Amino acid sequence: MDSKGSTIAHVAAWAREALEAAGGCAHGWLHTDRVRRHILALARAEGVDPFLAELAALLHDVGRTQPGPEGEHGARSAAMAAPVLAGVPLADDERAAVLHAIRWHNSGRADSQLLCILRDADMLDGLGAIGIIRAFMSRSHLLPYDPASPFETGGERWPALYSSDQLLGQLRWYGWLNTDTARQMAEDRVAFMHAFISQVQQEVAHRDE
Repeated sequence: MDSKGSTIAHVAAWAREALEAAGGCAHGWLHTDRVRRHILALARAEGVDPFLAELAALLHDVGRTQPGPEGEHGARSAAMAAPVLAGVPLADDERAAVLHAIRWHNSGRADSQLLCILRDADMLDGLGAIGIIRAFMSRSHLLPYDPASPFETGGERWPALYSSDQLLGQLRWYGWLNTDTARQMAEDRVAFMHAFISQVQQEVAHRDE
């Protein structure tokens, strides 16, 4: 295994151990591993160094293992990633680029290509069949839908009152994707989500007996 391969294996093992020990589900190791696969496809298409992209994906959510506001998990992830990346063979500017992407991946910033594809890879995992699974996992404490207006597109509430609000909110992520590559990857996923919503609405519709 070359030095880059060894580095990836080391960081992946560290991230997996941290995420699995924390017991997270919707944002646990399986999510991180899928984001890693998404970002490698995006990196190849968008001309981003796949090594740096993979490092960013592996470490982007480790901050979720620590308590704190949801909106600040990017900052916590970067703080946890910094000492890990300090021990791997990276140039200073490469290390800074990876930490920047991790720090701001859950923001609206798009000031580096690495950040853009990390955000896209993360959002792709909230779309499609996996996105539906994650929406219900993350809001499992809520009722699945509002019986008065089940899965009414555009009617989602935040904070979510129903699991369906989470799903509909994730559906909006398609419009937030940064790259054409990600939008192409997401098209079938979004179509599947719309079909799922239509099927649910059909199944729960009130009909006169």
